[in-house]
Amino acid sequence: MNRIDFVGNALFIPFFLISVGMLVDVTMLVKGWGALRVAGIILFVALATKYLAAWLTQRIFKLTATEGKMIFGLSASHAAATLAIILVGYNIITGETASGEPIRLLNEDVLNGTIILILVSCGVSSFVVEDASKKMALDQDQEDTNVSDEQINEKILVSLAYPDMVTQLVDFGVMLKSKKAHAPIYGLNVIDDEGNNTLGASRKILEKAVSHAAASENNIIPVTRYDSSISNGIVYTIKEYEVSDIVIGLHKKSDQHTFLGTKAENIIRRVHETIYIYRPTQPLNTFKRIVVAMPPKAETEPGFLHWLKKLMMIAKEAGIAVNFYGTPVTNHAIEKIIERSPDVVKINFNEFGNWDDFLIFSRELKANDLFIIVSSRKGHNSHIPQLNKLPYYLSNYFLDQSLIILYPKQLESGINMGDIEQADSNLIETISEQIGAIGKAGKYIKDLFTNR
Repeated sequence: MNRIDFVGNALFIPFFLISVGMLVDVTMLVKGWGALRVAGIILFVALATKYLAAWLTQRIFKLTATEGKMIFGLSASHAAATLAIILVGYNIITGETASGEPIRLLNEDVLNGTIILILVSCGVSSFVVEDASKKMALDQDQEDTNVSDEQINEKILVSLAYPDMVTQLVDFGVMLKSKKAHAPIYGLNVIDDEGNNTLGASRKILEKAVSHAAASENNIIPVTRYDSSISNGIVYTIKEYEVSDIVIGLHKKSDQHTFLGTKAENIIRRVHETIYIYRPTQPLNTFKRIVVAMPPKAETEPGFLHWLKKLMMIAKEAGIAVNFYGTPVTNHAIEKIIERSPDVVKINFNEFGNWDDFLIFSRELKANDLFIIVSSRKGHNSHIPQLNKLPYYLSNYFLDQSLIILYPKQLESGINMGDIEQADSNLIETISEQIGAIGKAGKYIKDLFTNR
């Protein structure tokens, strides 16, 4: 491609423009009004239609005036295509005059008028684009100054374990990314000691993720980690990179007894950031509606505002409606937040508080719905005993439904029991051996005194 660009820019384009320039008879511009009249008509029609198209585009897609101006500037210039059309018409000879002069389909007045059109339209385009780009740059700087500290510190991690789920997980990770904060997205694949993954397979998964993200003009930072277990690798990567949002694919062999799997359960127990456990059954851009089920007191969780903003951002980007199912208090809290939000999304609120009747969603949900269940870690405000029945319901009644189990961010406090449970096995074995030795010694001393 570089060689083609070089040959085109160095040879073909200059010779094409020189050859066209040599066809122009500058004296025709001063001999009469024909060329100027044609140039005026062409200029008016060309610029007016481009401006009208840009204005309609601005109105239809609800763009700003500066963005509409930029569209007009980028589309107003006429160059190569216009020249090609005019030259074809100029070279078509339909007959001859009495004096033997050729009669062309498009005469020299049209050719010269077109050259003037190119000159003026390129000039107008350049000045309009320069002016609009300055205003857009200033607006972008203003938006950057309004980005919150939370958005600046956002980092998204997508755990990539299954090759057939890479594209769906990457798409969801990209949708979570704040467009203003330019949050990095990490694609993680863990190679554990049990041999569940190899370096070659890990590279293929990460290459597929990077390639898929690049197709939508997004970047994923590939991360390969070696660890004793997959859950350990994910947890320590989250802590090392200070990740704020974690996307995990729901493992394939999920049933009511091992629905989340031991790896996901370990991560939920040991990580306090927002976790999305995603089971896609269709592409993300094919959903028509998002249905969100929220437990009582969901609005009291520390991560409530964070996941709500992410959800509204996804709905806005995808252009789909959101149906909230929660208690009146939770719905009212969401309604107050959305009133202050600049994101315009169609919202519906439904009262739902009886989680023993969870199966009503099997009747409410449609094939193209994304079902999001806001859960909670044990011991926190919004955790209810009925959440323990979710694996049974989801594995038996929602097998074909795309769903996300969302665990809101919690404030880390006290001793993290999950880390203690996942302590190094060698250390635990050593302690066990020492305790065993102490027990044997105690038994020996007891027998010694007993015999006496």
